[in-house]
Amino acid sequence: MKKHALTVLKIVILVATVYFMVTNIDMNPKDIGLYLINVKSFFYIALSIFIVFLGVQAWIWVQILNDSKRQISSYRGLVIYMTSQFAKYLPGGFWNLVGRVYLTSKHGVVLGTQMTAILYENMMLGIVSTIYGIILLYTFHFIFLPVLLALAVLLPLSYYFYEPVRLFFQRLIHKLSKRFAGMELSLPRERFYLYLLYYFLSHLLQGCAFWLLLKTFGVESVGIVTASGIFAVSWLIGLISPLPGGIGIREGALVFLLSFQVPVAVATQISIITRIWNVLGEMVLFALLNSIDLIKKRMAA
Repeated sequence: MKKHALTVLKIVILVATVYFMVTNIDMNPKDIGLYLINVKSFFYIALSIFIVFLGVQAWIWVQILNDSKRQISSYRGLVIYMTSQFAKYLPGGFWNLVGRVYLTSKHGVVLGTQMTAILYENMMLGIVSTIYGIILLYTFHFIFLPVLLALAVLLPLSYYFYEPVRLFFQRLIHKLSKRFAGMELSLPRERFYLYLLYYFLSHLLQGCAFWLLLKTFGVESVGIVTASGIFAVSWLIGLISPLPGGIGIREGALVFLLSFQVPVAVATQISIITRIWNVLGEMVLFALLNSIDLIKKRMAA
């Protein structure tokens, strides 16, 4: 009964995702269809790289979760990560984290360990997106070289003063809520910066995928680093969106940032196709993993 209920829940979330996307896309369905029919090979290469990026993101989260003690396998973590990913498109925008906690708990991982891993994950994603954002601002000549140099100095300083900064944030979290009173930010300095490097490189991989997607629109003026910055910053800005999955705000941020390189009309089309491309990548990986799981269960029966 529980297995059937979980399957139904997955289908409902998937249908809700598709429905929400269709009702919020401000583009002629015919134009979208023509683009997807006539799309260049770059689109599928970009999609494949983006799927790899999603897998890398899940893998990094599992490494943080397993840092002090092995909790779940990398494959099981990937399944959990992608199964819960679609819940972000439900009203509230945080249900993907709730779903991840629920599914991970079924494998015996205590809540405190999960919350610490999620906290580290979002902290590092925020830091990496901010770094890419500063580089992007420099590329667009919004800030000057001294600011970029200040960032280059700040990173080594943060490494040197890691311990007092860690303790400060730990006390701050404890004060914010009694629920987090027992939470320990216990990652050693070397592994914190190792995982931070992983996220930085994974965002470069994501930027490479987005850069190839831009080529399907004939955009040649945007490099991989700039593409990485545009995608990372739009994701960060999208966190303030009241709509699920950052819909609306994220697309607006993409249009604004791309408008420095391409006409606004083209930037708008790119932002819409990017959302479809994003969800398509999630759906492909989700379907692949659940098919593998289904085959494994059938073989074990």
